[in-house]
Amino acid sequence: MVKVILALMLVAIQAMTSSAGTIRGMVHDGETMDVLVGASVVVEGTARGAATNPKGFFTIANLEAGTYTLKISMLGYGTLDTSASVGKSDTVMLHLMLKPSAVEIGEVKIETERTQSGVSMKEPTRTEVIRGEDLQARSTDGKLMTALQGKTGLRTKPCALCGSMGIGLQGLDPSYTEVNVDGMPVLSGLGTLYGMDGLSVSDVKELQVTKGSGSNLFGSGAIAGAVNLVSVKPARSKSFSGNVSMNNNAQNTVALSASGLTGKLPMRISLLNSAEPNYVDEDEDGLTDTPKYRRFNGQIGIAPRVGRGDLRFGARTYSERRFAGETNWSAADRGSAVIYGREIFTDRNEISAKYESLAESSLRWFVEGAGVLHKHRSWYGATEYNADQRLILGKGSLKKEWTPRSTTVAEAFFNHQNYDDNLELATKTDLIYNTPGLTLEHTIGLDESQRVMLQGGTKVEYWKEWGVEFVPRGSLLWRPDIATGVRLSAGSGFRPVSIFSLEEATMAGFANVAVPSTLEPDRSIAGSFAVNRQWVGREAAFTLDVSTFYTHFTRKVVLRYGDHADHTVYTNSPKAYSAGAELQAGFTTTSGWSLDAGGRISQSKYKDEMGVMRNAEFQNEYTLSSSLRKSFPKANVTAELSNAVYGPQYIPAGRARDKSPAFATWDIGVSKAWKQFTLSASVKNLFDWTQSDDPYLRDEQTGDLLLDSSLIYGPLLGRTAALSLAWRWSES
Repeated sequence: MVKVILALMLVAIQAMTSSAGTIRGMVHDGETMDVLVGASVVVEGTARGAATNPKGFFTIANLEAGTYTLKISMLGYGTLDTSASVGKSDTVMLHLMLKPSAVEIGEVKIETERTQSGVSMKEPTRTEVIRGEDLQARSTDGKLMTALQGKTGLRTKPCALCGSMGIGLQGLDPSYTEVNVDGMPVLSGLGTLYGMDGLSVSDVKELQVTKGSGSNLFGSGAIAGAVNLVSVKPARSKSFSGNVSMNNNAQNTVALSASGLTGKLPMRISLLNSAEPNYVDEDEDGLTDTPKYRRFNGQIGIAPRVGRGDLRFGARTYSERRFAGETNWSAADRGSAVIYGREIFTDRNEISAKYESLAESSLRWFVEGAGVLHKHRSWYGATEYNADQRLILGKGSLKKEWTPRSTTVAEAFFNHQNYDDNLELATKTDLIYNTPGLTLEHTIGLDESQRVMLQGGTKVEYWKEWGVEFVPRGSLLWRPDIATGVRLSAGSGFRPVSIFSLEEATMAGFANVAVPSTLEPDRSIAGSFAVNRQWVGREAAFTLDVSTFYTHFTRKVVLRYGDHADHTVYTNSPKAYSAGAELQAGFTTTSGWSLDAGGRISQSKYKDEMGVMRNAEFQNEYTLSSSLRKSFPKANVTAELSNAVYGPQYIPAGRARDKSPAFATWDIGVSKAWKQFTLSASVKNLFDWTQSDDPYLRDEQTGDLLLDSSLIYGPLLGRTAALSLAWRWSES
């Protein structure tokens, strides 16, 4: 199958050229220089036109020689008319700017929602927007986490045995990233590591990534930052989309979504079913190279018309069964110490509601709530681990715009969390929290042009066990020109923890767990400095984003490995830190080439019980990633070559090595689009790299299989090839 996939790629890339002329260009916001996604470019007097892509580019091909008038428009901006002369076989490049404007209907003035991509040049906190269309183009199987793999600045390396992925930021593991859905932290706790794998990329309008602890509008546990998934709105108009994919191991995914099924009531429904139905054991050692699994995710959203505001309801159900271990394992061996199996069952249900007032005045208000029920049943070898989590979240918000330069946001919230597991340890692991709180954040432009903006405030929470906690945060933005942003952010963090909320527990399991004392909450102070710059030329655009970060913990929960595989201890470290720097760069040309590249170098350490500063496990010293894409507009073909480099991670004493080796993986893909269909082919781990260290060990006395999770650092599964077919239909 791999040879067939590669042959299809070569055929597709060899697109036929034509002698007709082409107009290409890029559209920007005339004030902020942000690229505009979805702007309409129409050739007057013809039916020809195009919309700008997630990079802000458009292409109109196959034009006869002549002079044309182009009309460029976008809701919320003034219309621009410009002319372009095209010769036979010529390619004309344009850079165009639209001036923002308001849409007025009678006496109602409406500020439209503007579509952006990349790092925002207006927000004091560093917020990167990743468009849903861009995510769909990157996902080969319809899943969100597949689209995020290899994304610069995000740590999404999957666990070779647990088969789960989270989103890590600024050198910290995913449990320090708050994950929100439409502004509500429903994917906290268990959901951070076991609720994201089944999300469909078609449900995401955009992904907002805020790095660091600079924003008060995220929870006190957003120590590394936050990710907000903005959902696609329910619609009244009819539309359907789907994605079917399969690889050479029979791993398959079917994703379907539809809107407008009821006619009058805006509604959206989506279904995703994904499975690895077989035991995959390419090296024939009797152990799985990748988890066998089945996942189902179903979502529904409705938006009934109530008053003058925007009301939305949503519900989601997610179920999963996952297994890794010996291939001769059967259900009768569940919990066996003789035949090793790591089996995990997850059932998760979510509901949400939000009412948002219209933007009719300088004062807006929001009311929202959510509920989550998460059940987890698992066996890690002979150890059975069960956990339940119940969340009830409520929030009311006011947003007041005093002047165009001054805005205040105030929130009152209440969070209920009930976490119950079956661990029998010296410390209490069951948790019940009822946490009321207030948030106040003010943003002010310090000059008329708002080139210097200051944002600050605090979150105040009441915890029965620890009293009142103040979590202050703030950010400063300086824009020396419209293409440059310099940011300084700082803030504190406070996070009560359960063992299961830690990524280390997900990977290590629960065999012979020891907790010598009560686990106190994480407490942190963090700061970051970032510079973002855009250069726009006639034929290309270049963006550069450089940031440094430092997070200091005065108390942090850590996993402390013993000197042998079957021994894990969780304890509070009195001092820990994560420090490093990141670089992201993007280069795009009007001829269809784009390159995204970047990397991170960081160090994470903690003080052990002997007062010695130790390197944290599971954290790579550096990571690098790049993605080279080429679009062939005339043939509607896109080809991509991407790679990810993972630096060494520290391995505890008693093993054969101190560090894991650095390694790189390469992926290649090509897609061909028609009016409603897109056919994609891809090869993952092109050069068939797998880690040499075996995390499965045998007990010298009993011969039983043991898992040394400290030796999990790279893929155990080699090259895979996949095909996928996506389709979309809309009545508009």
